[in-house]
Amino acid sequence: MKNQFKLQPVLNYRQTLEDHARQDLGRSLRKEAELMEQIQMEEQDLGALYHDLAARQQQGVSTDELLLYHHRISSKIEQLAHLADRMDRLRDQIVRKREILADAARDKKLLEKLKEKKNLQFQQELKRRETAMLDEIAVQFHRRF
Repeated sequence: MKNQFKLQPVLNYRQTLEDHARQDLGRSLRKEAELMEQIQMEEQDLGALYHDLAARQQQGVSTDELLLYHHRISSKIEQLAHLADRMDRLRDQIVRKREILADAARDKKLLEKLKEKKNLQFQQELKRRETAMLDEIAVQFHRRF
């Protein structure tokens, strides 16, 4: 009697799906970290622009320079808004990918439990047959004497 889990290819496939989902989530989390870093840099640049503008206003600034600062500031604000939108979409994507990973892990776990159950049944059947064989040997041995 051979112990062979007939759903092993399915279990292997589920493991592959889980691995891909984990890698995909990891890529998205790295993108999130990179985007967060980019947002922080843009916020620092915006803060520096505000600081420069305030310092220049105390020294006296021409209207052309003032317009230039306001244009750069509004451009940075738009850029930050765009990055914030990208971050929101990325976080939604991360939530979906976490759900996909959880589903893949649950499906794989279900098959692993089934495999364990089948292995236990196989071991019990093996033990039952071994006991029956030993009983038969004992009966044969007892008949001789």
